[in-house]
Amino acid sequence: MNDQSEPPTKKRRTEAPIQEQPIQLKEDDPILSKGEEPIPLKDEEEELEELFLLLMRIHKLTRRNQELKQVLDETLAETSKLRTRLDYLRVVHYLKAENPMFKPISILLRWSFGMIITNTTTSSREDTV
Repeated sequence: MNDQSEPPTKKRRTEAPIQEQPIQLKEDDPILSKGEEPIPLKDEEEELEELFLLLMRIHKLTRRNQELKQVLDETLAETSKLRTRLDYLRVVHYLKAENPMFKPISILLRWSFGMIITNTTTSSREDTV
């Protein structure tokens, strides 16, 4: 028997170009509500600025770990594009899914961001009383 067959060649996988599109949110989106109460969409710029400062603080604390620094650099770059807290929540979900090392940091961020949301809700309730 004369085996003339060639070994299978590896095919290169080509990736489709990524097309950035803005996130479209609907009023009934489940991410818009926290429990029974809708999340207020006030003072988003201040909250996003606070989030950015928190990320910068974490970045400074972890800059010795090059891989983590790279993840945070990417996160900071993405954060600067965010327009609402809903964008932020989706970015955190993506980062947790794509970067397991981001998970403990995202828990801290979610807690801090939750405090911002709670403070906004509390202050808006006090204004109405």
